[in-house]
Amino acid sequence: MALEQLKKEMIYYGNLLIEKGLVTGTGGNISVRVPGKDAFLITPSGIPYPEIKLEDIVMMDFDGNKLSGERNPSIERNMHRSIFIARPDVNAIIHTHAIYASAIAATRQDFPPILDAFVAVFGGGLKTAKYASIGTEDLANNVVEALGQRNGVLLANHGALCTGSNLAQAFDNNEFLEASAMTYIFSHLVGKPVVLDQETVEKEAKDLAVRYGQGAKE
Repeated sequence: MALEQLKKEMIYYGNLLIEKGLVTGTGGNISVRVPGKDAFLITPSGIPYPEIKLEDIVMMDFDGNKLSGERNPSIERNMHRSIFIARPDVNAIIHTHAIYASAIAATRQDFPPILDAFVAVFGGGLKTAKYASIGTEDLANNVVEALGQRNGVLLANHGALCTGSNLAQAFDNNEFLEASAMTYIFSHLVGKPVVLDQETVEKEAKDLAVRYGQGAKE
């Protein structure tokens, strides 16, 4: 996919984050791996999503050098760079400050698998990365460790992050994470949510991988 098209998609999903209430103001950040290069595109720092133009998006290499773009890259560039290096399967990353996911992150507790659909999307529960200051290497390392091989993670006292094979999947995962976080919080109002045990999680994840979607086996 051409760089211009990738940038257009980043702008589209940035505005969709605002529309869906997953971020406010200039919060959160978006990145995408550049096909065929050891580089990635990332949103600029401190610019409202509706104001971001194609030329504002920054390209960086995996050593942290800016390759193109006049703007300063997102303060969380180290986090995005570290994930791309650790996870070659990840092509897109979206970090949000979604309300319900952030509420769970503020407790510094992991997000347990209470819904079978959650298992289908994330493969099990999600960890909360240890707290570190915004934009630091410590935060980047903590997020990579907590993310593991999942496609979602919470950031202690901060927010949430989801990955994907493309921007559409990374966005969908964030939207589903926020809906699941809302369900988890509301479930405490009517009782104690029942966490799916490890045996069930493993069985559901394996089973749904075969039976769900248009590639499912009859």
